[in-house]
Amino acid sequence: MNHFFKKRTVLRTVLSILLALAMLLTASAGLQTLRFHRFSAELFREEMSSDTLSMHYTIAFPETYGIPKDTVALTPYSHDSQEESIRQLKARARTAASIKAPLLARESRSLLLLLRAQLADRLREAEFPYYAEPLSPGSGVQSTLPILLAEYTFRNKQDVDNYLALLSQLPAYLDGIAVYEKEKADAGLFMSDSAADQVTTQCYEILSAETLTDDSHFLCTTFAQRLQALTDAGLLTEEEAASYREKNRSLLLTCVQPAYESLGDSILLLKGSGKNEQGLSHFPDGKEYYAQLFAQTTGCSRPLTEVKQLLLKRMKEETQALALLVQKYPDLPALFKSSHFPELSAPEMLDDLQKRMQDAFPPMPEPDSVPACTVKEVSKSLEDYCAPAFYLTPPIDDNSENSIYVNQKENPSGVELYTTLAHEGYPGHLYQTVYDQLYKRRSHANPAYALLHYGGYSEGWALYVEFLSYDYAKELLLENGAEENELLALDALRLNRGIQLCLYSLLDLEIHYEGADFEAVCKTLRTFGIDDESVCRDIYDYIVQEPANYPKYYVGCLEFELLKETAKEKWQDAYSDVRFHQTVLETGPCPFEMLWERME
Repeated sequence: MNHFFKKRTVLRTVLSILLALAMLLTASAGLQTLRFHRFSAELFREEMSSDTLSMHYTIAFPETYGIPKDTVALTPYSHDSQEESIRQLKARARTAASIKAPLLARESRSLLLLLRAQLADRLREAEFPYYAEPLSPGSGVQSTLPILLAEYTFRNKQDVDNYLALLSQLPAYLDGIAVYEKEKADAGLFMSDSAADQVTTQCYEILSAETLTDDSHFLCTTFAQRLQALTDAGLLTEEEAASYREKNRSLLLTCVQPAYESLGDSILLLKGSGKNEQGLSHFPDGKEYYAQLFAQTTGCSRPLTEVKQLLLKRMKEETQALALLVQKYPDLPALFKSSHFPELSAPEMLDDLQKRMQDAFPPMPEPDSVPACTVKEVSKSLEDYCAPAFYLTPPIDDNSENSIYVNQKENPSGVELYTTLAHEGYPGHLYQTVYDQLYKRRSHANPAYALLHYGGYSEGWALYVEFLSYDYAKELLLENGAEENELLALDALRLNRGIQLCLYSLLDLEIHYEGADFEAVCKTLRTFGIDDESVCRDIYDYIVQEPANYPKYYVGCLEFELLKETAKEKWQDAYSDVRFHQTVLETGPCPFEMLWERME
């Protein structure tokens, strides 16, 4: 009997200890959750408050997140600001590391790990001062800033005031970049002469004093259109609108245009100080910087040697497929021109794409919240400096309006415009972005997710679905009376597009990591029928100026295709395109390593 009671006493003691441990763990988990939410909220507010332009494109209503509505700031480029930024990054990284991730709920744990990784990436980037180039000819501040200003949404009068305050701060901001470029030159890391020529020309031409004076510049016309919308809504009087138009014109003429001209003068004076006309590997720490930049830009953690082998394998497969197609159908090149693609407007193409994607992609998390999309033309003054098309991401708390810009310089039409709109719209950037925003909104996700950006995930997805859209184009052709052999032209176009991007991604690795010079690149391009030296020079210069840009698209796309093949093998009969795409979309923007883990 005593033995029985002793056992019960021991059991009660063990249970009491377990209960106490459970209570301690629960209390500790609650504490860690509280610490994480405080940390992420503070991080979000600090990041948003330091850059009004980024904030406006991330959140529509800053007051909802504890940020005053009249906050106007631009993070300057300067040695002092960089040192302060590094101190802040180290403090944030220490705080993030001190939070016990295993005690957090799954979504909070995932976000904490992503924030830790991003902070680590930014600290690694800081180890390479003056290697980043804010004024690259293809995607630099000087050409992207005017687009962001032209699309700066006016929801109320405060937005107009903030916008004008932002214009008044641009001279100091651009002066900071000029100082940064001078420091780059002093460090022996300044841009090439050809890049300096292009940047200087852009600074002088994008903001013309003549077009600003007569109000014909797009920064004048778009400003007036946005004011008119507020006036029509009763949020501004005609007198207030007229006063704002005059302030905008005055600031553009007296602040922004002179600041652009001054920046152009600075780059012109620095021309000739660049010591390297080739890839990053020819700088002292260039190979190490490129490896870090490649991983950060693409989200791919594979060794660069493995990436190159994957690209070579895909190149061989695609070139063999195209060669067999042309060999079997010698008249195929003629079908490129004769293929009669129906004459559809851009909105009609977007509607068609939405219908055809339904069998392979999940519906929006809130089907009644499908946003409006406006297709716009890039301003004539920016055509020479802009991509063929681009999508502007809407704020996380207001995705009701979406804009896709199409560059009319090459006059895109037919299947080229159709696949471009698939890339930028459905099922590309617009669908991917809005799906993610609605899914996170429905699950009350932490807004700090908006601080994360993964170019490989975003652009890789857009290229992946662009390739899928060639099949949608074939369906459309069949419905409009095309013959079977005409559809082969689309197969050839898709293969040709893939080969081109794969080739440029390989050249990116060879130029920036292996040290390939212009002659070596010309030799490679000649094997693909590109023997015009001026064309070779354009390709070479662009890759030199935009390191890791092509891999962001093509390596990202390749990762999605490999993920899809693996999902089919592992899921067997449970596999469907809808399930695969839904898994990717609901995982959200992240490094591919996390997607591989989720796919398992």
